[in-house]
Amino acid sequence: MNTEYSELVFRTSYDFTPLPDRIIDIYSEWEKEGKLGFMELPGDSELLAETLRLADTVRGYADRMIVCGIGGSSLGLRALLSAFSITLDEKEKVIVADSPDSGLISELTRCMNPDRTSITVITKSGGTAETLSVFLSLYRWIAGSANGENGITVITDPGKGDLRRLANDRKWSSLPIPSSVGGRFSVLSPVGLFPAAFAEIDVKALLQGALAVSTDFREKGSASLAAKIAAGFLSNFSRYPVHVFFPYNDRLFDTALWFSQLWAESLGKKMDLSGKATVTGQTPLACRGPADQHSLVQLFMEGPRDKTVTIFTTPPDSDAPRIPGGFEEYPSLAYLEGLTPDDLRTAEASATGKALEENGIPVSYIEMKKLDERTFGELIMSLEIATVLVGLALDINPLNQPGVERGKVLTFAALNRPGFEI
Repeated sequence: MNTEYSELVFRTSYDFTPLPDRIIDIYSEWEKEGKLGFMELPGDSELLAETLRLADTVRGYADRMIVCGIGGSSLGLRALLSAFSITLDEKEKVIVADSPDSGLISELTRCMNPDRTSITVITKSGGTAETLSVFLSLYRWIAGSANGENGITVITDPGKGDLRRLANDRKWSSLPIPSSVGGRFSVLSPVGLFPAAFAEIDVKALLQGALAVSTDFREKGSASLAAKIAAGFLSNFSRYPVHVFFPYNDRLFDTALWFSQLWAESLGKKMDLSGKATVTGQTPLACRGPADQHSLVQLFMEGPRDKTVTIFTTPPDSDAPRIPGGFEEYPSLAYLEGLTPDDLRTAEASATGKALEENGIPVSYIEMKKLDERTFGELIMSLEIATVLVGLALDINPLNQPGVERGKVLTFAALNRPGFEI
């Protein structure tokens, strides 16, 4: 089946049934009740203007930014930076510090100039231990710089949490994460947009693409792109416990990692919406094409028949330099003459998909006709809407994450945090 919307194409090797209208109706009710705040982000011009103003201010005194965040506060941003900003030199504008690793912190303070660096600390709750440990480890380093505490920006809940209270008390620059926007759905909020704007990614185009998809869904319901992706993915959910996300472009590998969190945390649940015990989930596996053809595809082809695969593709770069000739006597080299590396990558994506299909594995394809900010915004919003729709169709809550709370409690207890004694 094939569905095309603007610069995105979704097609499958298998047939699937459209989502029933009742799922679309439930989604609409949840949106009216204010549960799906991510749907409102593309149209929030006031929040966008505030985000862009602050990014411009920070660019006035800083060349680089360290972002302290983890999970939903880092994976979406990493996806944006990988798609549009990362370079091979040591001067990438935004560094994501999402691990409480003393070696990483020492390297940052050794290699970066605090007088030309900004620190952004991102946590929705205001109390994420990993994020705050990294931030506090860097605090004296940045506070002793030429800009002092003016070099700190906080992105957190608009009214709750210790980090919000600290930002207010110290008069640090800050941006809100809307209360109705969960962490893994927050990439199109200041969580992703503020560092992306600092890195000079076109965040307005991102939001334009996202708005087009949300509008398409509201107008067309089950016939929209997002709903068709949801229906396709749902059709394989119960039968195939592993879902492989396979981008054939290294710039989209972090997008597959972002989607893995979105999929796993939203859809891995032990209770349905009525509170009845259930076992629901599908394990996501992010892969790199073509690299993982040489590691994991053997398992996919001949191992357990427990996988469905989604292949992400982008078009070849028409301006890429051609592979030179001069090796006519060596057949393994000669046939590559005149091609580009992208030509090979694109051919391998198609061939791998076809081989998987021939072996009876259900394959979905998401084709980005362009790898630009608007199309990326379309992709992000399509996958966020699709994930919630699949959760509602499974009769679970795709917005909560109760399963991670016990680990947090035990961590706090081990570190003697008051109020978490066991």
